[in-house]
Amino acid sequence: MISLPMSSMFICLWMLIVVIRSDVIANHYTQQPRYTGKFIASFNAEEYKADSVLACLAFCGPFCTCFGYQRLTKRCRVFDFCLDRNASFIEDGWVYYTSPSECVEGWITYGGHDYMLNLTKLSQPEAMAICHKCGAYLVEIHDAEENDWIKQTVSKDIYCTNKYDCTAWTGGNDRETEGNFTWETSNTPFIYVNWDFNNPDNKDAISKPIDCVDMFYDGQWNDRPCYFQASFICER
Repeated sequence: MISLPMSSMFICLWMLIVVIRSDVIANHYTQQPRYTGKFIASFNAEEYKADSVLACLAFCGPFCTCFGYQRLTKRCRVFDFCLDRNASFIEDGWVYYTSPSECVEGWITYGGHDYMLNLTKLSQPEAMAICHKCGAYLVEIHDAEENDWIKQTVSKDIYCTNKYDCTAWTGGNDRETEGNFTWETSNTPFIYVNWDFNNPDNKDAISKPIDCVDMFYDGQWNDRPCYFQASFICER
């Protein structure tokens, strides 16, 4: 058996780590030329000092699907998600990497839009972030025909004995003004509504922040605390 000096063992271990981490980038992140040399304006960006692209990758958290690295300044930016519309002015030297979207499959088309039900249970802000990551937003429902189609097509496989246990987030909320519900992404007021009986009911419990809107499997709507963990419907 050949024994290696301790220094050689550390070098071999370091090389193995580099290979593993490089493999992680190759398998889970892809360089995105459309972002190269640009500044990405995003509310969810965080910036760090990093000695390498691998060190930059290490700053990615559980919701990080995009990161950028500037080798000259050794600056690292991580994002929950990157959107094409946020790539604004030129900023030389930045190279960005994104992870493959888990939202490639499962979309159903209706009225010129695509919809997808995600059964992961998240708070409404977390659900919104996941939709954004896929270039989408939490569903906005503007008429009875769209609502019925979602009920019959997107939510058709959801059923619970207690319907409050299996709802799906929409993009609706009344965070700004109590009782004035708007759609988060378009910032437009509700025109069509399909409230469940006795909903919205925040007016009866002012002390509790019941500001976000989810949808029962039967197509009716409910206001709910935004931190509640529910499935969600993305639209793009």
